[in-house]
Amino acid sequence: MQPIDHPVATYAIDVLEGRIPAGRLVGLACERHLDDLENGADRGLVFDCAAADRHLKSIRYLKHSTGPLGGQRLEFQPWQVFRHGSIFGWKGPDGHRRFRTGYNQIAKKNGKTTDAVAMVYSMLCWDGEAAPQIYSAATTRDQAGLLFNEAMRMRDISIYRSSDITHKLKGEISCPRTQGVFKCLSRDGDSSDGINPHLAVKDEVHRWTDRELAEVITQSMIARAQPLDWLITTAGEDLATYCGETRLYSEKVLTGEHADDSFFAYVAEPPGDCAPDDRDAWAMANPNLGITFGPEVIADLCRNAEVITARMPNFRRLHLNLWTAGALQWISDAAWSHLGPAFDWRKLKGRPAWIAIDLSSTTDLSAVVVAVPVGDVIYLITFSHIAVGLDGLAGRAAREKREFTGWAQQGFLEVHPGAISEDRIIEQVLELSEIFEVIEVSFDRWGMQSIKKALTDAGAPMVDHGQGYGGMSAPMKAFEAGVLNERIRHGGNPVLTWAVKNVFRDQDPAEQIKPNKKKSSGRIDPAVAAIMAYGGAVIERGLPPRLS
Repeated sequence: MQPIDHPVATYAIDVLEGRIPAGRLVGLACERHLDDLENGADRGLVFDCAAADRHLKSIRYLKHSTGPLGGQRLEFQPWQVFRHGSIFGWKGPDGHRRFRTGYNQIAKKNGKTTDAVAMVYSMLCWDGEAAPQIYSAATTRDQAGLLFNEAMRMRDISIYRSSDITHKLKGEISCPRTQGVFKCLSRDGDSSDGINPHLAVKDEVHRWTDRELAEVITQSMIARAQPLDWLITTAGEDLATYCGETRLYSEKVLTGEHADDSFFAYVAEPPGDCAPDDRDAWAMANPNLGITFGPEVIADLCRNAEVITARMPNFRRLHLNLWTAGALQWISDAAWSHLGPAFDWRKLKGRPAWIAIDLSSTTDLSAVVVAVPVGDVIYLITFSHIAVGLDGLAGRAAREKREFTGWAQQGFLEVHPGAISEDRIIEQVLELSEIFEVIEVSFDRWGMQSIKKALTDAGAPMVDHGQGYGGMSAPMKAFEAGVLNERIRHGGNPVLTWAVKNVFRDQDPAEQIKPNKKKSSGRIDPAVAAIMAYGGAVIERGLPPRLS
């Protein structure tokens, strides 16, 4: 077979002729491959079809371990053939592999981990390297373990001779025939001293907060004849990082601004200004679209992000594979206003209700919110309290450029001269307890000692509600679902609406969420109380039934 007829070149031609949707940087990678087939010999570059095929055939020993393809033999898609075939097919002037570094930036859930396991076993068992050391590397032990555990699962169901692969020790996979070993390596775990990697798979590189481990791994490879530094990631938030710098370097290499024959890059990015619902952009970022998941999955995520707009940066980063920075408004104005027809909350008298208190400092804004389920809908009744200093409400309204005076006149804001009166908060909760069948009164423990004691003594069912990810993630996700499914009615309360607009939605690597008061654009106390009350009604009693 001639190199131009090899499936690697076929993919490149299909991309450049528009048969396969791809972004600019993937297109440049394809142009580079075809140009090097034509002109690379001048630099001593040769594409070895047989070497590429040996690797591509070796993956057929593997089987998928999870999902709908579980138990089926691994078959690479054309975009994977292009990447793996390029790495193993291209040879340099010394006859060894040309590429020593591979940067792979691909949207979430496109099989990057399974793809990397194929690389691991090929270089552990069939690469002709003596005593190869293979590492799954990440900043945390848990992240590094994701790839290792997938390799274990695939080993257990795949087709190997018993002499090829053994699981000798916990945390180690070995190949006796090559005397090779595969281990995890992390910043917070095993030491990187004394390593001599033949292959290092650096996982989710956008989460790497420092470059020490990355540089130790790279520098430790110099004693190997043809090592591979294999970086896999989705897009990140900050280009001024190890991952971001590698992404920018990739572009320089692909555009020809910087010549580096040892560096391979596959960056599946659509145009940065693409619309979130652009299906061509989805395909550019997700080369396995229609294989591991369908477009309806992306469509649902996109619709959610258009309503819960604080999700949009993560949607663009994780599913459009675009680098993002900053945050957007948590919930769109259109979606929130749609839930705001006025209602007479006193007509809900006697119903079960969940109350939440968010007590700020004595000179700030505080809120008491009642959540009352009626069938599938939960009504939110918001009482906001503001403390005014020596300059009064008008002075504070002018200073903060808010409609405090108008809100107070309309009955949406209760004014406290000087500081927030704890006695008034206690009185209000007890008044509400006479109107509703109160199931619980949830509260943030900060500054609540005397109020908690008074209400407990009065028989109120007090529940301490944590404000971290553990306490707020499930209620906040339920609240977002309530907005998406139109199961919330807030009565057009302008103070709650203002607070909701101010919310900064924080998310940790485990995709737990919470409101972040320090990062929010203004006061969010009524929104926090609403989330707590709503979460109590939905989660603890299982209402409304159609929430998702």
